Amino acid sequence: MSQIMPMQAFGPERIPVSRMALGCMGLAGNWNPAEVGAEHPRKAIASFEAALEAGITFFDHADIYGGTACESIFKDCLAAVPNSREKIFIATKVGIRKGYYDHSPDYIKESLQGSLDRMGIDYVDMYQLHRPDPLTHPGETAAALDEMVESGQVRMIGVSNYYPQQTLALKRYLQAPIVSNQIAISLLRLDPIYEGAAGGNGDGVLDQCLELGITPLAYSPVGGGWLSGKRSIPSDHPHREKIERILAIFAELAPVYNDATPTQLALAWLLSHPANIIPLVGSNNPEHIREAAEAGSISLSRIDWYKIWVASRGNAVP
Repeated sequence: MSQIMPMQAFGPERIPVSRMALGCMGLAGNWNPAEVGAEHPRKAIASFEAALEAGITFFDHADIYGGTACESIFKDCLAAVPNSREKIFIATKVGIRKGYYDHSPDYIKESLQGSLDRMGIDYVDMYQLHRPDPLTHPGETAAALDEMVESGQVRMIGVSNYYPQQTLALKRYLQAPIVSNQIAISLLRLDPIYEGAAGGNGDGVLDQCLELGITPLAYSPVGGGWLSGKRSIPSDHPHREKIERILAIFAELAPVYNDATPTQLALAWLLSHPANIIPLVGSNNPEHIREAAEAGSISLSRIDWYKIWVASRGNAVP
């Protein structure tokens, strides 16, 4: 398979970004900044370099990742690869505090400055609301976000874990466009792909993304690692049968796609969707990053895409 990572246009300015992103939640290798040692930056830099070599240009953070350590270590990554900042797309998130959510204007402004300072950068390419905050009026949050865009500290606005009506509520007050919605989607969580208001168990997120020109970012795209084929499935796992069905169809299809691994087929399935889903590869292991990146060269046939979907559903399409 080719090592060349395909690109796609992102946001209203159609900025080219890689079809896959590196999810930086585990970059620090620790959730306690006080326990981050000298070996953690070295591992993070190796992962960053592997991602760049694989053609990944999109890096997704959050202020809470690693208890802020992931953003701090990313400063070391940028310093280790001179001139890398202007060649990549950096996104981060705000809004989760210890035990509650907070989208109040003062807090998100303070948090943005903290993220910029930790990463040693002047702006982020995209700032995302991590989870909806029921106690902050979307108009107040929107005003603060628009101010950030106008100041140049933020180039684009995204949301995360938003259902369609929550996205519309924010959109009603926001001058800047909402360019992405980061959601959990994989063959183990199909809710965003189902019919939404038309029935079934869906939430309609992907339909809204297509309608409004929003790019879906998929976290846990390999089902928390269960679809990688590298983990032993406990007998009492609630999705054991589904995982086994999916891995069986992956084994059947692997020879058709140059012996693609389960991870690569799980990612290729998401990449085939017309909403231009960008899977977030959540790994700080260079080998796993390189393996995942090769999924960008797999083009599933329509028939095989449906075979995989049917395996996940557990029944044939109507």
